[in-house]
Amino acid sequence: MTWQYIAGFFDGEGYLGHNGKGYRVTISQINYPVLKMIQDFVGFGFIFKNRKRQSHWKESWVYYIAKQAEVYIFIKNILPYVIVKKDLVAKVIPELRLVVEKYQQQNIDRQRIAEESKLLRKQGLTYREIGKKLGIDWGYARRIILK
Repeated sequence: MTWQYIAGFFDGEGYLGHNGKGYRVTISQINYPVLKMIQDFVGFGFIFKNRKRQSHWKESWVYYIAKQAEVYIFIKNILPYVIVKKDLVAKVIPELRLVVEKYQQQNIDRQRIAEESKLLRKQGLTYREIGKKLGIDWGYARRIILK
């Protein structure tokens, strides 16, 4: 399995779209083992069975990626090799990069707040005092300390 193969497969059978919350990648296929090999190579995403809407249709499966960081990694890796959907993928990458960077910064901020909350609790402050000091809800302070 290679990124070139996956890019060709994505060009023919794939979809990159925005669902209101973020971007998603799907690849539909009647050959489950191929999707499983793609999933194993990529290392993320999941496969689900499509519901047959007509009795004479063949069974099919969908490889699905919804986490924005994973969508970003996927399309960044296939960009050099896609042909049909190259313009779409190239257009989405800068926007997704900003989203992923924002998520990473939020995670850093959450970790910092959690560490500061735990330190303040050890110093004897109440959850309400911690919330006021850090500018967060006291219930949130309690949840992250007790986690």
